Amino acid sequence: MVLDQKNTRVTVPVVRVSVSTPFETGIRVAMPDAEVEGPDFPKVCSVGSTSAVWVSATHLAGKVTKGKLEIDGFEPVSFAVSCCGGVNTYVTQKGRFRQTFLSAARWDWRQNADKPTEGIAADVEILGGSFFSKCSSLSVTLREATEMELKRCLQLQALRDARLEKNYDELHGQISKARVAGVEWEHISQAEEQLKEFRKQGLHIDPCCQKEVLREAMVWSKITPRLDAPDTNQPCKVSPDCPCNVEQNEGEVVNIIPNVVQDVLKEFGAEPDKELFQEIVDAALALEEGSVWRAGGKYIFSALDRNQAVIALIRTLNSCGKQRCSKMLLALVKHAETIHGGFVSAVQLNIHPDNTTYHDQHRDIYSAKQRAGPNCTCSFREAIGTVCYTLGSSRPCRFETMTDESSNIEQCCETCESRHESRWFHSGSAMFFNSKWNISHTHGIPCMDEPSGPRISIAFLLGAEPPKEYFFK
Repeated sequence: MVLDQKNTRVTVPVVRVSVSTPFETGIRVAMPDAEVEGPDFPKVCSVGSTSAVWVSATHLAGKVTKGKLEIDGFEPVSFAVSCCGGVNTYVTQKGRFRQTFLSAARWDWRQNADKPTEGIAADVEILGGSFFSKCSSLSVTLREATEMELKRCLQLQALRDARLEKNYDELHGQISKARVAGVEWEHISQAEEQLKEFRKQGLHIDPCCQKEVLREAMVWSKITPRLDAPDTNQPCKVSPDCPCNVEQNEGEVVNIIPNVVQDVLKEFGAEPDKELFQEIVDAALALEEGSVWRAGGKYIFSALDRNQAVIALIRTLNSCGKQRCSKMLLALVKHAETIHGGFVSAVQLNIHPDNTTYHDQHRDIYSAKQRAGPNCTCSFREAIGTVCYTLGSSRPCRFETMTDESSNIEQCCETCESRHESRWFHSGSAMFFNSKWNISHTHGIPCMDEPSGPRISIAFLLGAEPPKEYFFK
């Protein structure tokens, strides 16, 4: 304890910092208005050790002393101590006395790379001094991060990366994923404010999705039927007995059924597929710019916030006076559930203005075990299948038999060519496949060399359980 010449100020310990670690790590305390008394932390705290240092500062009633805790692999942790304790003693911000900080290796999420499988957590707690002892206590306990903590840490990495770019779609996707991962609200709130600024700048509107472009392209008179186009089936040529060449394995279901829309929606007019096509286009033109957005090689029509739950789309349609369109879609929902089982949990309404648009080969995401794209916001609920209705121009749908680690089908040899199939999808048709088929095959809509007119597809994900806001009867 040191007194100045007027005996009005006293230098006393203001905080005791202790660290317990099962790893080798470095830790430092930086406080501009204070200094360590006695031995400092070693350069590397050894495995299983507990170390402590005392930090002293000039004591004045009500004085707040701020500092930073630097732990190897972590961002600096700010803290403050006061001889009076209370709200002036905190970790990172007033009112917080205990926080957990997370650290993990960098994850190349944009390239959909494998995620790191382990991380480190630092539990930091601060206790203010009492009337008898003005010294606060700051304890740090290092440990392995839990599975959920690691998920949150990696998603925060992706969110921060997305905030560095002026990419509305990417930031929107990472905000949605951050919510699911449980990222702290302050990070999500900051990203949402940035997203609002992007929207004010018009960054959410793709030039090809502007209303005048859609109004010109999405016209029924421009559709191109190809009813005479032949389907193709290209088996693996390496071995005639290749498992890939089995067109439908036990338990798999994949069907394309013609004229389903015409049969289900016949009460809505003489040409129900045309009626629904025009209703959807009219709704897209009635809503705010940005309700149609680019997703890969195609466009998606949804609620403005890109929520693809069926209830979100229905509410959006009803809010802009498109009740007839919502009734037609609900009739298809009822048909899908009645014929194929399950509960419609999500809808993806795809727009293809011409032959240059496409939908990449993919598996539908039926569970969290499957790997999605870097900006995918799927809910990862267990699903039993997908049913897709098509309106407008004919387009071929490409099926590919897979022999990767996710598939139930084994390749015949290292040079296996797999089996590729192309089936034409005509206006009003419905395609259904179940989860067993989805595991072992991909599907997609390739772009076409020859000219093609506009097309809309309505894909329903059939969940094994009803969504929380289930209202379809």
